[in-house]
Amino acid sequence: MGNTSYRRAIILTNGSLADPQQARRHVRPGDRLICADAGARHAIAMGLVPDVIVGDLDSLDAGQRASLSKAGVRFEIYPKDKDKTDLELALRLAIAEGATDIVLMATQGGRLDQSLANLMLLTCADWDSVSVRVIEEDQTAWVLRDGGRSTIVGTAGDTLSLVPLSSTVTGVCLSGVVWPLNDATLYRGSTLTISNCLAGPEATVEIGAGIVLVVHRAAHSTS
Repeated sequence: MGNTSYRRAIILTNGSLADPQQARRHVRPGDRLICADAGARHAIAMGLVPDVIVGDLDSLDAGQRASLSKAGVRFEIYPKDKDKTDLELALRLAIAEGATDIVLMATQGGRLDQSLANLMLLTCADWDSVSVRVIEEDQTAWVLRDGGRSTIVGTAGDTLSLVPLSSTVTGVCLSGVVWPLNDATLYRGSTLTISNCLAGPEATVEIGAGIVLVVHRAAHSTS
């Protein structure tokens, strides 16, 4: 994609991507496309050329590497044995290069440990100052922490879930949903706030203290 000045980055990793063309609609002109190693295969399936591929590159054969190199793709090569996952390395690269709005895709499916670790990356304090979201088909997930507030725009019937990640999440206010909350306390391990629904086109969630994962799923999704 060749953009050297950007604020928004798409990072593709090696999870499931059921419909590459549907996923492509999330990529906008001017986005930086970064692939965490085997995520490059998703980019190819989407008909896109990555800007950067990060990892040990063991998922690409010599012919693919040569073709991508000829297309101007930059490779950030790391040893197979390392202290960070390819996704974390790609996320850190995007932030170091100036991205302030980052979308992670194909983070789920396959290994359970990798899927959980990919979601937990959202909680890292190193990127508190930037927006990092996971998009999986018609689902979007992000983290709110101390004093955070989000407005969710969608359709009546959309699913909205809150997953407490800290031991407690206090001062939880949830409006515009079928089951609202006012100054509630959530506890890690509780399923109280799973599968709420938007009552109209907009909902708001706000917390006082703690860390919570917010998941919005479009009503028309069949997954």
